[in-house]
Amino acid sequence: MPFYEYRCRDCGHTLTKLQSMSAPALTTCPQCGHESLVKLISASSCELKGVGVFGNSKQPFANESKSCPASTGAGASAPCAACPHAD
Repeated sequence: MPFYEYRCRDCGHTLTKLQSMSAPALTTCPQCGHESLVKLISASSCELKGVGVFGNSKQPFANESKSCPASTGAGASAPCAACPHAD
């Protein structure tokens, strides 16, 4: 369940509430009692883990070779220093 942030337009009170995504938004300010709460847009925190989640992951994707894609020429298989495939 995500955390939602709210701010009262009348008194400026802010609060954070753990709610399910299907729950209705809060409207009544617990500080002043007015129906003036608005949901704030805030940065979310999400951490993706695992091999191949990001293109610059240190682990190669299953279908990638360990050869450096920037290297040219026949038989070039050693990764360069800037390559994310370097061990």
